[in-house]
Amino acid sequence: MIELKVTKPDIGTKSGAMYFSSTLSDLDFFFFIIDTVLIGDYIPYHAKKTLELADDLVTESEVAKSPEELMQTKPGNRVKKLRKHSQEFIEMIYSRQVDNFQTYIVNLVREILKVQPNILHNNHPHISIAQLLEVESKDELINEVIENKVSSLANKGFGHIEEWCKASGIPLTVDRDLKSKLKEFIAIRNIIVHNRCIVDEKYLRVAPQSKYKKGSIRKLDVDDLYEAINIFSEIVKHTDKKSIEKFNLEESRLNK
Repeated sequence: MIELKVTKPDIGTKSGAMYFSSTLSDLDFFFFIIDTVLIGDYIPYHAKKTLELADDLVTESEVAKSPEELMQTKPGNRVKKLRKHSQEFIEMIYSRQVDNFQTYIVNLVREILKVQPNILHNNHPHISIAQLLEVESKDELINEVIENKVSSLANKGFGHIEEWCKASGIPLTVDRDLKSKLKEFIAIRNIIVHNRCIVDEKYLRVAPQSKYKKGSIRKLDVDDLYEAINIFSEIVKHTDKKSIEKFNLEESRLNK
C-alpha cells in the first residue's frame, strides 16, 4: 500500500501556495467523508453492543474496540455503500488533483511572465487590433499579451505546455522516469471527464502496457490516488524552488 506523503515546503510561489491549499482541502474532505462513514456505522453498533453486554447477551470480545476494527470485522451499511461507490468517489478527487496540478503550471507561467515578459519576445505573441486600441498603457498591453498566452497554454495538453516551458527556459521539473507516469495520470483524468473512465484508444496510446483493455473501466483505488498526489506534490515543490531561484519570484510562506 502506498503511503500518502504531502508536505508543504516552508516557502513557495503564489501558485505553489494555491496548489497545496487546494490539494490539502480536497484531502481534508476525502478523509472527512471516510471518517463520517466509519463513525456513522460505529456509534449505533457500539451502543447496541454495550447494552447487550450489560445484559450479558454478548461477551466483551464481541464488541468492536474501534470504528476501524468494526470496518474490518463487520462492516456496516455505510461502509458497504462507500465501498460500492468507491470508484466514483475516487474519480472525483483524482480528477480534481490532476486539474489542480495543471492549473498550478499555468498559474506559474503567468507569475514568471509578469516578471520576465521578455520570454515572449521570440514566441510570436498575438494580439488583435481591437485589443491594441483598447489598452491605455504599455503595461496593460503586456498584461493582455501574457493573458493571451496563458489562455492558449491552458487549452492545450501537458506535452505542449512542457515543451513550451522547456523552450522558454521555465524550469518545469519532471524527472524523466516520472514522465510516463505523469502522462498516464492526465490520460486517466481525461477518460474520467470525457468517457466515464472507460478506456479508449487515446488512453492506450499513452499507457500501452496497461492491463486494461479498450472498453473496460479503468479501475481506481486509493493507491492510484496517493501515487498521483505524491508525484504532483514533489514536482510542484522542485519546480517552485527552481523558479524562485531563477526568476526571483515573490515568495509566499506556506507553513503559517
